[in-house]
Amino acid sequence: MSRREAISKTTAVILVVVIVVAAAAALILTRGWPTPAPTPTPTPPPTGPAQVTIGNVSLTVPASFAEFVEKAKRGEVSVTIYFGLAHAMKERPAFYKVIDMFEREYPGIDVRVLEYADWGSMQTKIVAIAALPKEERAAYVGQAPDVFSWAHDWIGYMADAEYIIALEDYIGADAVSKISEYIIPVAMSAVTYRLKTWGLPYAGEALAIYVNTRLVPQPPTTFSELKSIMEQFYKPAEGTYGISGQLIGMYHINAWVTAFGGYFYDPTLVPKLAINSTATKEGVKFFISNVLRYMYVGDLSHEYQRELFIEGKTPFYISGPWDMAYVRDALGLDNFTVIPFPKIDDKVPKPWSGFRNLYISVMAETGGIERTYASILFVLYVALSDEALLVFVDENGYVPVKISVAEYVKARADVNPLYKVITGFYNQVLVTKPMPNDADMQKVWGADRYFQAIWSEYAKALQEGLSEDQAVERAIAVVDEQLDAAQAEILQKIGG
Repeated sequence: MSRREAISKTTAVILVVVIVVAAAAALILTRGWPTPAPTPTPTPPPTGPAQVTIGNVSLTVPASFAEFVEKAKRGEVSVTIYFGLAHAMKERPAFYKVIDMFEREYPGIDVRVLEYADWGSMQTKIVAIAALPKEERAAYVGQAPDVFSWAHDWIGYMADAEYIIALEDYIGADAVSKISEYIIPVAMSAVTYRLKTWGLPYAGEALAIYVNTRLVPQPPTTFSELKSIMEQFYKPAEGTYGISGQLIGMYHINAWVTAFGGYFYDPTLVPKLAINSTATKEGVKFFISNVLRYMYVGDLSHEYQRELFIEGKTPFYISGPWDMAYVRDALGLDNFTVIPFPKIDDKVPKPWSGFRNLYISVMAETGGIERTYASILFVLYVALSDEALLVFVDENGYVPVKISVAEYVKARADVNPLYKVITGFYNQVLVTKPMPNDADMQKVWGADRYFQAIWSEYAKALQEGLSEDQAVERAIAVVDEQLDAAQAEILQKIGG
């Protein structure tokens, strides 16, 4: 092949390549480069704080919780939680009504009720499953409550055992601090333990004094007035007495003891156990001399003492809101009222208070964060929604602890007889000491038998034919001995 022929062939090849490239370029200019499918970019989870409003309360919470709340409100999630209910049968319909209200506002959450015959069976179920290793609990979702209601005095025991969770762990301390502005301080302090908040209170209870206004149209405002009326009605030969009330032990006389600066057990004080302190003994002796002596002591049971009041055999009855429905049905709302314990000169009696609390079980942490958030949202709704809380007030006679609801009730007390009674209890709850929620309190209750020995000494003296004054002396004579023995026994159990 000649050099000329080789060049001609090379030139031909180059021309072909140029033509192909030109054609490709023309195609590209006409249609453009093929566009590759975009790579999806994951949406980052919400970070930082966000606002959420529950009832009339605006809270700053983690953005992930706020996002869940909005999705639950729009029905964009589907979460089931379980609520444990062990209250009296007549109280349960109100809970179902509140649950229905919650589900209408948050259609993404289904609240199923686990009913129990009593608090003991509910506690047993909660403890049995909560005590399991975390990885084993998933098989038991729906068999134990995620949220349950009971008095606040379970908190110490359950928190120490890690059976319940604290609100701060999920919605933050700022949100809890804001909530505390809307609930009376004594109630929030009752659900605080080891600097954390274990659920939320939605109703309060305390002993106060029922007054039969058919017998006493003008209720007493001082202890002197109370005592004068008790003396007037105390006629045991005729079957009438000055005052009635269940009498077991420390719970029932705490008001009189605190009036004199005494206390039985308070883990925040030093010493924490003071059953035999001078002030406590003085309060017990005052009770014997000025209250017990006007009571019928042949039967100090709840039912018998309540019947004395219902039958008009006593003008006063010491009890709590749990008897409100019974007294209302027997006497009618227009024939009784409720007053706080009156001052003893300048001394203020402070009974123990208890608060119905909404606990969040560790079961709420099983099955994903949405179940945890749904459980917390349910607790927030019940404790912070004025509409929900008024259902409990109107249907169950519960004493509110959310300030706005309490103010609503108080403002209508003059026109609503039920609200007048509830206001009486509310005024007492404001002047109380919360029952200790420390786990050792369960051991302290063992001291009650020593107080019962004192009441028995008084009753025996009357049975022997001694006068009330002589019976008082007999009972007072054993106070120091019995309370010293009680202190020694309980101190040995709890130490410190």
